[in-house]
Amino acid sequence: MENVIPDSLAVKVGIPASELERARAEGFDMNRMQGSPGLHIVPLDESPFVGAMAGQIKQEIAEHSAKGVVAAPAGEVLDMRNALRLAKGHVDRFTVFDKAYASVADIRPHLRYEPISVSGTVLDGLPLVEATAGGGLKDGRWSGLSRSWEVAGLGFVELSESEYRESGGSITLVKEWVNADVNGHPATIKTSRDDEGATRVSLGWVTDSTVLRLDLQPVDGDALKGNQEALLAMARALGD
Repeated sequence: MENVIPDSLAVKVGIPASELERARAEGFDMNRMQGSPGLHIVPLDESPFVGAMAGQIKQEIAEHSAKGVVAAPAGEVLDMRNALRLAKGHVDRFTVFDKAYASVADIRPHLRYEPISVSGTVLDGLPLVEATAGGGLKDGRWSGLSRSWEVAGLGFVELSESEYRESGGSITLVKEWVNADVNGHPATIKTSRDDEGATRVSLGWVTDSTVLRLDLQPVDGDALKGNQEALLAMARALGD
């Protein structure tokens, strides 16, 4: 999740030494992961992030704190609309592999948990662009769901969630990146902008059972504070 709410990949038993070394070379030391289930908030220098990756995170934290935005190379900020697996344009169906679903009620039996409600938020009643199940698969049911909408005057919004309590997952959050709060839960909000002006606002937070994230590709990329406030308000209005 772009180092916003990183998954610490708690289960490392049986991972080959070559994989551990490869991960470390890429900036993630699995030997520093928290072994116990649940959320762990740790300082960056005690987190699994090491080397150049840790240095990049430290730089981004300082830059975002000072300027409210992190600069990225051209093309690095993902075009969320073009990343959709379905055809471009509004699509009012759900897809899990090759099967289409017409509603959340239809897709619910394929999930291990109850997805968070958008009732009462600005997303309520808007046509879905796309929704897909993902994450871990157990007994034919998935641990995650991603939904996206076009919000007039704001931009393209994606809500992603992944249940971790049932699987005994361990989540690590870098303490220095905790810069927001969503209904009492620690959160990280980050705005990224590349050299071509593409902007993305990401808000990640962790509840007792679920990792959640809202991403916004805003209509007005210059409205740094306004976009962040809109995303925070949206997150705080989400139901159970």
